[in-house]
Amino acid sequence: MAQIHVFGRVMHDLVPKESQSKQPYVCFDLMERSGNNPPDFYQVWARGDQVARLVRLKIKKGSMIWLTGSQKLVDVRQKDGTTVKKLKIWLTDFGFLPGQTSRAKTECEQHDSDTAATAPAPSEVMDGDRESLPE
Repeated sequence: MAQIHVFGRVMHDLVPKESQSKQPYVCFDLMERSGNNPPDFYQVWARGDQVARLVRLKIKKGSMIWLTGSQKLVDVRQKDGTTVKKLKIWLTDFGFLPGQTSRAKTECEQHDSDTAATAPAPSEVMDGDRESLPE
């Protein structure tokens, strides 16, 4: 398997399911566009804690995300019985693309609310040509 890093759009809402061994999983399609080339589609599989994280961050149809994972080209049987090759990714990490975090709180804010509340305020900008800089 190869490692992959992809930027793309989630193609449908996530529907978490449970495996026969009672482990949570989710499968969704991701579309990647690069330049004027036709888009690439990936089938993304997430298991365990990643499923809870996807749901908690409200990843849904239209979300623009980056992700990393293990990629493999597999044969997938269609409903009509034909077999096609599809790129399958086993998710290891993901996040929103810049500009998408306004829809949901960042993970840091959700998990580290105590440290976020005690973080120092940003210092004001000083112009070294007009004001003497602190020593």
